[in-house]
Amino acid sequence: MLLAPKHQNAHDAAEQWKEGDRALLLHVYGGIDGIKKEAAAKAPVYFGHFSYGNARVIREPLSDELRFEIEYHQVYTHNVRGLISGYMHWSAYMGDRQWGFLGTRPVCDLLVKLDEFTADFDFGGNKNSALSGTISQLEAMNARYRIGDGTGGTYVGPANNCSQDSNQALYASLRNMEKIFQENSDYLKQWGTQHPEQGKRLQELIQLKKDLKSELMPLGTARADWEEGSYELGSCLEDRPVQNLFMGLASWRTLLPRQICA
Repeated sequence: MLLAPKHQNAHDAAEQWKEGDRALLLHVYGGIDGIKKEAAAKAPVYFGHFSYGNARVIREPLSDELRFEIEYHQVYTHNVRGLISGYMHWSAYMGDRQWGFLGTRPVCDLLVKLDEFTADFDFGGNKNSALSGTISQLEAMNARYRIGDGTGGTYVGPANNCSQDSNQALYASLRNMEKIFQENSDYLKQWGTQHPEQGKRLQELIQLKKDLKSELMPLGTARADWEEGSYELGSCLEDRPVQNLFMGLASWRTLLPRQICA
């Protein structure tokens, strides 16, 4: 389904997608309902799952048509289905005939094309984007989940789970962007004057960064572990139940998968 409120018809909107374009992926799945309803979905609330990823527009060699090459960066604890935290291609996570979720679990993948976030900036031949920075932080978070911050085990709860820690990685990328902007403000002003189109996109990215940070920090300040980058994945809810609960509530907008997509 193509959502493009700024265009008058679907053809013009689809033409905005070119080969090589990238998009931010927001992935969420829910519980299995219906005749063979799974036991976990019988409860009043089914937590579900959330992850970020990225998609790239490529040309399919068989049909010579454009399609999306979709990659997930799953912040996951190990489970009985053999899933572990890390990079997963669509063909494995969704399309695998034995283990894939396609056709067996309700899934929603949202692809967001926002040039100030997903397109590269060219700084004197050094190309980079906010999306690339976010993927790098997600890869670091995936590695942390695989080893439990060195403890060997990762536990999920209100403060640490797929939703919270995927967005902790997003927050870390925004924090890094803010640091780069502050340390190179004079250069960026001069660069923006020399490259007005990219300079405009950079100003839009700065505003987007502010808007995203306000969404990730509903109480006006970041969680201490988000701000300091502390490593606490090896602790479980039973270790510090009250602190764990309050940490989760401090970032309540990223607590539930469906809440993030909304």
